[in-house]
Order: sequence, then C-alpha cells, then structure tokens
Amino acid sequence: MNPQEMAETMEKIRNNVKSIKHKILVMSGKGGVGKSTVAVNLSLALADEGFRTGLMDIDLHGPNVARMVGLKQRPEVIENQIFPPEVLPNLKVIGISSFVEEDAPVVWRGPMKTTAIYQFLGDVAWGELDFLIIDSPPGTGDEPLTALQTLSDIMALVVTTPQAVAVQDVKRAINLVKTMHR
Repeated sequence: MNPQEMAETMEKIRNNVKSIKHKILVMSGKGGVGKSTVAVNLSLALADEGFRTGLMDIDLHGPNVARMVGLKQRPEVIENQIFPPEVLPNLKVIGISSFVEEDAPVVWRGPMKTTAIYQFLGDVAWGELDFLIIDSPPGTGDEPLTALQTLSDIMALVVTTPQAVAVQDVKRAINLVKTMHR
C-alpha cells in the first residue's frame, strides 16, 4: 500500500468507527486462557443490558467467536459495505469465519492479515454502537498490533490465568499496550 492509499484507508476507518463510543481489544499473552470466552461473554452481557454491541473476531487463524455465539448466517455485502448479522438483539458479529469454509486454513502473513483487519474496521457497517469488542489471537503479533496502531482510542482487556508461564506472557502483552498508547 502506497502512502496515499494508506492515508485513504485510515480516513475510511476513522469515518467508519467514529460512531462507536467504546472500542475494547480483548487480548492475552498465551492461548487457552479464556480470552474468546471473555470477549463473547462481555459482548453478550453488554447486549443483554441494552448496549448496542459489535463483536469482531480478528483471530484469523483460529476464529471461534461465530461458533461460540451460534452464528450461522453470513453477512450481507452491498456496494463494498459488509453488514454483520445480528445474532441477538443489540449484538452484531463479524469475523473471518463468515467468509471462509469452516475447515479451510487461513494461510496469511502480515500484510494480508493487516489488510483483512483494515477491511473489517473500514467496511463493516456497524451503525452506531456503544461498544465494539475485538477478540484477538494470543500474543503480540500482527492482529493485536494492527488494532492498537489503527484505533487510537482503543482500550485493552488483557486476559490471563495464574500459571507462571501465562503471567510471564501476559506481561509482554501489557507492555505492548503501554508502548502503543503512551
């Protein structure tokens, strides 16, 4: 992406997410600590309380959110806008699993991952939301890094368990968030 295309993409994203009051990235240092469960349950609780909520799964290699919320329908795509399905009142959900077959591997590296996340942030027609919950893969790789770099007002909810290896890894994730939002 050349500098002009990047500027246009960032402007498109800014315009698309400006009607979203709160953006929360749910991340972890290690897999298997309950990150997706926290993201899904937080989204369900917010929607149940009447908050307009979006749930975006940016775990491109291991998307589980759609299955966890029972999402069966695919989003509508109209004139380059993606309209996410509303799985419950006040809860819209989107993720890569809506666009690939269930057992198909997503064999992407950095630039393709970044482009997919930019598309989710710029092309998904959320409308006005109180909360956008973004479930990311474990670690400090491309997906959480892209979300943190792209959304200046994003907050992070970092999930861990008390095991020593999980705590060690979560410190890296916390330091990434601190570094990105000084």
